Amino acid sequence: MDDPDCTVSCAQIEDTPALLRLEQKYFDSYWHSDQTLIQQLIKQEPMMFRVCKADDRVKGYYWVVPLQYEEWKQVLTGEMDEDEMMDHICSFTAEEIYLYICSVIVDQSDVRRKSYTRALVRDLARHFVQPNSEYARDINAIGAFTISEGGQRLMERSRFTYKGSFQAYQGKKVRAYATRRQNLIQQVREKRKKAV
Repeated sequence: MDDPDCTVSCAQIEDTPALLRLEQKYFDSYWHSDQTLIQQLIKQEPMMFRVCKADDRVKGYYWVVPLQYEEWKQVLTGEMDEDEMMDHICSFTAEEIYLYICSVIVDQSDVRRKSYTRALVRDLARHFVQPNSEYARDINAIGAFTISEGGQRLMERSRFTYKGSFQAYQGKKVRAYATRRQNLIQQVREKRKKAV
């Protein structure tokens, strides 16, 4: 069930400063995005950035990138960094897509942070997992690497499979996770059965 106190929608250009403030608040400077790049990507494909708002203020967002298998695998093993990955973004309408989750960020200082996280996770499932979504049709698998304990918990609660670790910026160890889209569909079905 959706949260009536927040909405999730495509990011707009005017949301960019708020997205970047969240990055700056919670991520080391190495992981901060370039404003021009974010705005260019929002113009190119607004579905890559989904924003959770409450009282018309950005409370969190997630960013996903559609890739072909080889590039997706290279990002998840550390063979390709995220900057280089930007040159390999494909269309959501391409065949045989592999979705990479660049980030999921929620304002941790907000008392409703768990509600915002749930809203973002439900939105990702609705648009990129469910079989009836126009964006999910050709997505085979979804993956991410985590740079925080919160990200790791989110991946593990969602039953993504740990694929290994690699050294990233300044030797920081990151953990890679992936799962087939079909596994996520099955999880959604199981949750619905339990709810009945």
